[in-house]
Order: sequence, then C-alpha cells, then structure tokens
Amino acid sequence: MMRSLRLVWNNQADLPAPIRAEMPFVALTPAARLTLWGMRYWATCARHGRCPALMLRDVYRSAGVPDAAASIDGLMRIFATASRRAPALGCPACTRLTDDEAQILNGVRALQRDEGLGAEVILTAWLPVQAAERAAPAMEGLARLLRQGGFDLACDRAPVLTPPQRLH
Repeated sequence: MMRSLRLVWNNQADLPAPIRAEMPFVALTPAARLTLWGMRYWATCARHGRCPALMLRDVYRSAGVPDAAASIDGLMRIFATASRRAPALGCPACTRLTDDEAQILNGVRALQRDEGLGAEVILTAWLPVQAAERAAPAMEGLARLLRQGGFDLACDRAPVLTPPQRLH
C-alpha cells in the first residue's frame, strides 16, 4: 500500500538546500558522491554487459557500509527491468548531475531525515506503482544503511559555490 505524504518539519530553517542538477559532482558531499557513484557504476556496467557486483562490494565494504551494495543492486535491477522511463544516470566520470540523479539523491536524503515522503512516492517518477512498491525496501534500506554508516546526505551539505575573488 502506498504511503501518504506528511510534513515533519517544525523549523523551516532546518531544511537543507536541495541537490540541483546543475551541481558539479565534486561539489556533492561524500555521502552523496558515494551513493551516486554506486548507481552510475551499476548502470554503466549494465550498459556494457558487465557485472558490477565485485567492485560495488569492495567499494562499499571499504567505506564501512558493505550491505549498501546489495541495496543498490536490488534497486537498480528493478529500474532495469520495470521502468516506464529509466532514470538518466551519467557514467561514473560525468562531471554534472542529471535531473534524475538530483531527484534520487534528494529522495534518499528525505528518507534519511524521515520527512514522511515514502520511497514509493519518490520511485513512481520512473516505475509503475507495483514496481515502486517492490523497489521501496531497497531504497529505504540504502538510506538507512548509509546513515548508520555515517553517510548522512541530510546533514553533510555540499559547499556553496561562489565566484572567484579578485586579488587586487
């Protein structure tokens, strides 16, 4: 059953700035980069007929969140098989975020903060309702595992990019 939206915020000043598609990858927080890299790597391997499992396992194990690799694999498999429209994911070396990548990262961050936005609601941008319900535990598990491992997308904000200062 699909969950309804509820607003949890008491103080609007606590709202982190949303991740935007025009942000450079390097401006993301370490938690967001780790999350997005895993999804990009999985999608790139799938496009080239390679298995991403060993590299994902090794990277996430070295980051201290070994089970996150299985959550990414589960989520991405459902995207690959059931998407109405697959999320636009760049390659691991892409320097800019796509709209879909920003939306996914903001969704994982919302799940970590328990903003009341169910994973099913986030996932219906790409998946039919039944597939979104099957994929929701993987996305919720990924958010939980990352946060438990110290990778909190909600509190570890990306730096604000400012224009260079003139020296004289």
